[in-house]
Amino acid sequence: MGNKTKLKIGAFSKLMQVTVKTLRHYEQKGLLAPDEVDEWTGYRYYSIDQMQTLQSIRDLQRLGFSLDEIKELYEDGSHTPDIRQMDEKIKETEKQLKQLIARRDQLLN
Repeated sequence: MGNKTKLKIGAFSKLMQVTVKTLRHYEQKGLLAPDEVDEWTGYRYYSIDQMQTLQSIRDLQRLGFSLDEIKELYEDGSHTPDIRQMDEKIKETEKQLKQLIARRDQLLN
């Protein structure tokens, strides 16, 4: 049974160190919907259990995954990239690194 404590969007955003705008964007993208929306006030409430989901989304972003790629992972139910997806991301990152190094070298010469 999950934790039933609910936080308003502002408190949740501060606790998780993201902006309210970010949370609304994640909701719009279908990544992280509020646990509850008050029908009278429109206030969005997030549960303590959703902290892990938000942290996972942020971790995947730091690894270079786009929100669309993360959404696909969540739709597949895996929530975690497989080896092939990680290899593709590594190749993309290596390509970007080579481009940055080449650009830096141009500036140095």
